[in-house]
Amino acid sequence: MIKSSKSILIAILMMAVCSFGFSQSGNEEAINRAKMKYSKSIQYNDFAIAKDAIYDLMVLEPNNSAYLDSLAYMYFEFQQYASAALVSRDALNRNSNNRLMLQIGAKSLEELGALDQSLKMYERLYSLSDDAFVLFEIIQKQYDLKKYDDAMINSELLLGKPAVERNNVYVKNEAEEEIEAPFKAVVYNVQGMIARAQGNEEAAKQYFNKALKLAPNYALAKENLNPSEK
Repeated sequence: MIKSSKSILIAILMMAVCSFGFSQSGNEEAINRAKMKYSKSIQYNDFAIAKDAIYDLMVLEPNNSAYLDSLAYMYFEFQQYASAALVSRDALNRNSNNRLMLQIGAKSLEELGALDQSLKMYERLYSLSDDAFVLFEIIQKQYDLKKYDDAMINSELLLGKPAVERNNVYVKNEAEEEIEAPFKAVVYNVQGMIARAQGNEEAAKQYFNKALKLAPNYALAKENLNPSEK
């Protein structure tokens, strides 16, 4: 549900470096040199060198947790999920309420197939944020882990959130094109999947029809309603 981009990566990392401030370690010259190396490498899209510069800065200023945030984000953006998960874990050891690191850690663990650990991180993030999109991620993980009762309870909770009523999300139509659809339609589709997994086919079809009433071109809901036509 959440998309990232290189432009976001550059903005976050540049803001981080600019906010690090002056060194208190007596290594100010080396730190400034590493920051310049980082800045220039970002300017020329050389992210390998930028990552190297972050490691230099981490050695020079080991107590500055902002470097860990930047490094985790960089690993995540370039789909190095194992490294992103490890760095985000270390960052969370310093600040367990770091929402960005919880998000990166949860998504990285999901990509690595560690769904139980990913679910725990999403649950922690939701306890801090009360974010409807995070709750949707929790429901998806619970479904994947066959925790169907928990997933259905949370889906009902999600439907009561204002964000579900006012937000659209991107889904695909039958031509594999991205289209906008009401968030509520996606939740109904997931409820249908949960009901089917629980053995309640009649309820499942009702949920899929609700989804299609809101988003008639929602391909996944159509496929779920008529799985024999796939």
